[in-house]
Amino acid sequence: MRLARKDFARALARTFAAQGTWNYGSYMAGGLAFSLLPLLERIHAGDPVGLRQAMDRHLRPFNAHPYLMPLAVGALARLEFEGEDPERIERFRTALSSSLGAVGDRLVWQAWRPFWLLVSVLAYSLGLGPWAAVLLFLFPYNAGHVVLRAWGLRRGWEEGLGVGRTISAPWIRRTARLLAGVDVVLLGAVTVALVAKLQGGGLPLAARALVAAAMAASGIAWPGVVGAVTGALAALAGVVAWLPG
Repeated sequence: MRLARKDFARALARTFAAQGTWNYGSYMAGGLAFSLLPLLERIHAGDPVGLRQAMDRHLRPFNAHPYLMPLAVGALARLEFEGEDPERIERFRTALSSSLGAVGDRLVWQAWRPFWLLVSVLAYSLGLGPWAAVLLFLFPYNAGHVVLRAWGLRRGWEEGLGVGRTISAPWIRRTARLLAGVDVVLLGAVTVALVAKLQGGGLPLAARALVAAAMAASGIAWPGVVGAVTGALAALAGVVAWLPG
């Protein structure tokens, strides 16, 4: 049976609650099975035994980065759809669990999140209002991980067993490395700007040059702040149209 876009939309929405049942026994397995359920119900429509067996498989221990877990959801749903051997599915789950966590940590926790946190703190240090600075962090950061989830679900479904090519793609490592380097520059700029702000004085010329260089390196030159937020909102609007179906 062909899966509909609404099935993928339901699965994507459920990934946001995937950590709700995290525990030291099965880790994120409950969240994985919960996210897979709309797809498995369609795949095993009219076959309650097959559905129960599939759910049992995916309730076994599994862990991954929460933002990249949709890659596993899409790929595992594809294997179930194609009727792969259960033992092969289990081996595939294990391989995904060990790789998605490491990739997600490098890309998100060590690069993407610090980048937007530092950008927002720097903007606040340069005079942006506190609430505007909070929104400058929240909008782009959350838009990024929503897009990452939608992209992951689609790529997982399209590639199935071949999803390893996406996980090990060079652009992911390059992006994480680039953002990590920019984060270091931003950290220096934030330090200078905050010290000047706490002392109640303006930034000296050399410090202004450093701050400008940091913002240029991060791609968020001051007039581009509104553009960054607008772009993030536009990306969110395109998520549903991006889903399979």
